[in-house]
Amino acid sequence: MDKFAYISCDASDMESVDGEKILIDCPIDQKLTPPMVRGLSIPYQPRIGELLRGAKVVFIVSGLGRATGSGLAPVVSKLASEGGADTVSIAVMPFGFEEKLRFYAGLALRRLRKTSRGVVVVDNDALLRTSSDATLKDLYEMANAEAVKALGSLLAKQSEANIPVGLNKVLGTVFQGGYSFLSSATSGSLDKTEEALSRAIIGISKKAETKDANHAVVVLTGDSKVSAAETAIAVKRLSSMFGTEAIDVEYSMSYNGGSQLQVSVLASGFKATSYDEYDPLASLDSIDDEMEYSLPSGLESLEFCG
Repeated sequence: MDKFAYISCDASDMESVDGEKILIDCPIDQKLTPPMVRGLSIPYQPRIGELLRGAKVVFIVSGLGRATGSGLAPVVSKLASEGGADTVSIAVMPFGFEEKLRFYAGLALRRLRKTSRGVVVVDNDALLRTSSDATLKDLYEMANAEAVKALGSLLAKQSEANIPVGLNKVLGTVFQGGYSFLSSATSGSLDKTEEALSRAIIGISKKAETKDANHAVVVLTGDSKVSAAETAIAVKRLSSMFGTEAIDVEYSMSYNGGSQLQVSVLASGFKATSYDEYDPLASLDSIDDEMEYSLPSGLESLEFCG
C-alpha cells in the first residue's frame, strides 16, 4: 500500500497536501540552519521512525540547500535505513545562481549517499536553461511540477493509460551504486522524440560524465498519438547519446500527457558529479563526519523522548 508523509518546519508547506503530516515547531523566531533543524527534530524522531515502521521501500524527496531539506533529509534517510527499508533519496539541487546554498546542499547530498541505498539527483538548472523568461516563483513551481511528473511516470502502475517499467526495474537501476540522475525535457517539434531525449541527456552531461552511466530508464509521456516507433527511437538513440554501448536500458510509456512529448531519463552509475565541489569537506578524511545537531539560542534543553 502506498503511503505519503510530509515533514517540514513550515506549516504552509502542508496546506494543500494529503497524507500524514509532521510539523516540526520552532518556538523561537530565528533563522534556522540544518543542524538547528536536526536539533529541533529530536523529539519528533520516534514519531518519524514509527511512521516508517514496516516499510519495505521508502522514497525521500527533498530540496537541498536550505535548512529544512538539508537538515531533515539525511535524518529521515538514516531512520528509514535503520528500520530495514530500501531507501531511495531524491535530491533536488539548488539553481546554479543560488551560490549561498551550495555548501549545505553538497554536504547533505554526501550524507544522503551514506544513509541511502540509492540517491537520485534532480538538477534545477536544466529547467532554467529552457525557461529563461520565467520568474523565480514560476521556476520553483515548474521544477516541482516536472519532478513530480517524471517520478509519477517512473512509478506508475499498470493501467489503460500506462505501460509501466515496474518498481523493481526502477530500483534495480537506482541501486547500481554511485549517483543516479533524473532529467526530463519536452518538445512539440517534428522530431520531438530526438529533441526531447537529447535535451534531457544534455541536462545530465552538465553535471556528470555521461559515459559512466551503466543503467537507464527512459519514459515517454504524451497523448495517444505517441507511437511505438518513437519509443524505439528513444531506446536506440540512448546509448549513442550517452557515449557508451554498455548501458542497460529499460523503457515505459504514459499516455497521460498533452500534445507535447515529455521524455524522462533516469540514469545510474555515476561515481562523481560536479556537486562534489559544493562540499569542500568531502576531500578531508580526518574530520568527524557524523551529522551535527544544534539548537536555536534560547532553547536550554529538550525534554527526553523515550
